[in-house]
Amino acid sequence: MRLRNKVLSALLVSVVALTPGLALAQAGQVAPVTPRPQVNINVQADAPLPAEQEAHAAYAAAMGAAGTGGWPAVQAHVPALTALMGNAPATYPVMEETAEGWAIRADSRDEIMALARHIGDIEGARGGGDIRIIARPNVYPRIAFLLGSAAVERREFDEAHAVLDQGLALQPLDRYLLNEKLVALHAQRRWDEAYELAQGALTSGDPLIEAHPGSLQRRLGYTLIELGRLPEARAAYEASLVSEPDNATAIAELEIIRDLEAGHSLDGEVRIVSPNMAAPAAPAND
Repeated sequence: MRLRNKVLSALLVSVVALTPGLALAQAGQVAPVTPRPQVNINVQADAPLPAEQEAHAAYAAAMGAAGTGGWPAVQAHVPALTALMGNAPATYPVMEETAEGWAIRADSRDEIMALARHIGDIEGARGGGDIRIIARPNVYPRIAFLLGSAAVERREFDEAHAVLDQGLALQPLDRYLLNEKLVALHAQRRWDEAYELAQGALTSGDPLIEAHPGSLQRRLGYTLIELGRLPEARAAYEASLVSEPDNATAIAELEIIRDLEAGHSLDGEVRIVSPNMAAPAAPAND
């Protein structure tokens, strides 16, 4: 039996200033330390682009319904969201360089900071300087996530994969879409595909996944248990506890691994699969 919990969260900041410090020499080091180029980053939150405003408003309305009525309330918004998803552009990267500076699409302060640091590393390698970043809502991948999650709740897995893949075509390493696709693969017991997807995401070097790896690590751990690869499953869950030390799911699954290694069976076991991340597009659901 699979229990999932999704939490609503959305936060944007208006201005963030990041200035990487200079590298420090170790005690006793004789060679001089070469200063790192200074990167001054100004991040400004902005509204959705005009072409995205209708889609963003519809998404916000669906999220409002989700907050009060859960998944049943979301279903009434599915036709409108599906139609608007058809307006998604051919490309929609989470981070891109423009003539005016950098543009990012993010859902929270943490995401903005992680992407800004990543851009800071890129610009530092170029020699540093003053960098401008405009942060806007990540509209179409969030609609795809919401539609995919609603389809999973209806157990319409072909539909779920279709819309999640549509979102992943826009942003192949969106961790919310990857997480929900793993939910669908788990429900279908497609363990080998789930392993390849989770492992590939976690070794991709994506800055947002590296900043928040816990949920995908738990999905990987769950997959590895089902594949009978218990030492690797334990390692995945233990890795997830580095970023989320008190996560109840990881702790419970590690106990299950110990039971399996002691020769116990999972038959009849009620398991809490790793909850979805605190996704800005995820209605609360137990």
